[in-house]
Amino acid sequence: MSGNGPPDYGMPIPTLFLSDGEEKTFQYDKTLPSLPVPALDETLAKYLKSVKPFMTDEEFAETQKTVKDFQNGIGKELHLKLMEKSKHMKNWLEKWWEDYAYLSLRMPHAPYVNFGGPSPYSRVMWPPKTETQIERAAMLSWFMLKFWEILRKERLRVDRGGKTNVWSMHQFYRMFNGCKTPGENIDQLNDFFRTESEGDVASHLLVICRGRYFTIEVLDRNRNIITVPEFEVQFRRIRSLCDGEPEGPGVGALTGQNRTVWYKLREHLMSIHPENAKHLDVVQKAIFVVSLDDVAPVSDTEIGREALVGNPRLRWFDKTMTLIVFRNGMTASNCDHAPHDAMVNVVLSYFVFLGLDACNYSWTGPKSIRSFPAPTELSFRLDDRIIKGINDADQLYRESNNSMDIKIDPFTCYGRDLLRIHNVHPDAFVQMALQLAYFRLHQKPAPTYETASTRRFYNGRTETLRSCTTETLNWSKSMLDASSSNAKRRQLFNTAIETHLRNMTEAQENQGCDRHLFGLQICALENGIPIPKLYADPAYTKSGGGGNYILSTSCIGYTPVIGGVAPMCTNGYGVFYSIETERINIFVISWIADRETSSCKLYNSISESLLDMRRLLEGSARL
Repeated sequence: MSGNGPPDYGMPIPTLFLSDGEEKTFQYDKTLPSLPVPALDETLAKYLKSVKPFMTDEEFAETQKTVKDFQNGIGKELHLKLMEKSKHMKNWLEKWWEDYAYLSLRMPHAPYVNFGGPSPYSRVMWPPKTETQIERAAMLSWFMLKFWEILRKERLRVDRGGKTNVWSMHQFYRMFNGCKTPGENIDQLNDFFRTESEGDVASHLLVICRGRYFTIEVLDRNRNIITVPEFEVQFRRIRSLCDGEPEGPGVGALTGQNRTVWYKLREHLMSIHPENAKHLDVVQKAIFVVSLDDVAPVSDTEIGREALVGNPRLRWFDKTMTLIVFRNGMTASNCDHAPHDAMVNVVLSYFVFLGLDACNYSWTGPKSIRSFPAPTELSFRLDDRIIKGINDADQLYRESNNSMDIKIDPFTCYGRDLLRIHNVHPDAFVQMALQLAYFRLHQKPAPTYETASTRRFYNGRTETLRSCTTETLNWSKSMLDASSSNAKRRQLFNTAIETHLRNMTEAQENQGCDRHLFGLQICALENGIPIPKLYADPAYTKSGGGGNYILSTSCIGYTPVIGGVAPMCTNGYGVFYSIETERINIFVISWIADRETSSCKLYNSISESLLDMRRLLEGSARL
């Protein structure tokens, strides 16, 4: 960093991410507008429109009656309660969303909630290579810590929606020095990060190797980040020690257990010996985790599988962020979804990507090694109950490994540049491809969740964009109808795109229907009011409500970064994509147990749809 900042040792720091002048990263967060509550009649009108593709005329007529009864009856009462709540909170949704969407879930959060994926670095300069694990772990840790340092100094550029709308940076505050702890009925998020103006913060990494847990201090006496060669020395000490001795018990596997089971085991673990509670505190406050993994995946699909469902003894799933470096130098990440959404990890990964590219993936700073304390091992005191708990958690997690069908591959025929030529919004275009692909493969429409950011509001996170509309369904049918002309298909395509973009704009203003309906449902629940009939109506589930979206999708952005999370439904898919200039990176995940779904078949159908859509754009008569 320039000026009076800490030394960068001649290493390039991507200026794309640095703030201009005196603007600070979090300076606008407290003054952002409150999250609005949509008008009830508008929400219900949007809801009715969204369910229509999945209903017969008779079913839709019944749903209309249910919605009307709700609108004129209990819905009006619940809406007034929600409006009253919103008067006293800048974000009426925030705590409810964390509690009900994440923290109260009792299922294992990994692999069902955590997100992860392969790092983008190997596609350019870091192919699989033996004896590179330590070197690459050191380089990545250094750049990630520079990002942490930038956040500490509040020099990360403030995100904006356009030139004027400032977006919330709150989620970046929660990406380091954080850890979730299990509760009997509901978990707790713990944020230990502090900016420099707020005070000191823990400055150690948690390093996991062969089931053993170590900490290393990352700052020197002057409170500057140690050099990459010094990181190499520390990581190599750990690797050599672990390779020469028996494996550790892998206490972190417990974090992949049912949350209530993990809570009880954690309480018992702390009761065994006071040192265990101290070790847990050290784990929780670590900046992030570095896992020195023992396997050597090569393809993005193999790496993505290990990221989501790899060896649980080499993870601590409750930590906000884990960097995984495999034996062959390939890398991945695994992150807790509760404190933040994937976009913060995308920004971090792209920051590291640009930094590595600028230095040609090589350390250009000093090579000398100063004297540092050796890594400290966290030796937990265990008993038979904890050891059995670790083995049970390991077995449960490995069963999940065998249940996931993952396909990660780029579509390389074209990317964002072609879409710009044809003046088509890239994300809307890919969403159309997903609709056509699913309809082609399964001969029916899929209720679809696409993430829409509400970060223009105080502590905003997301709203649901329901991508499957009457317009997309009509267009999908025309694409598979040999009698339909290209002119008709293009007309329907344009209408579907326009509908999608309008819905996205409304969702980003928190004017969708899902979060509002969710808030009304929780109002009923917390006020002891019976859950209204609307939520039991078949249309609610068929259209994706209550976490029943068959396609769970998200645009990861316009960089090489890609990642994903498990599908919402046993018969559903997770589809995640990033759109580069000349390629589209695609991550598809489904459950093997469902015989109707296949990640490979859906990926192939997406590719076929993208080719058909190119021909449509270019006016080809052959589709």
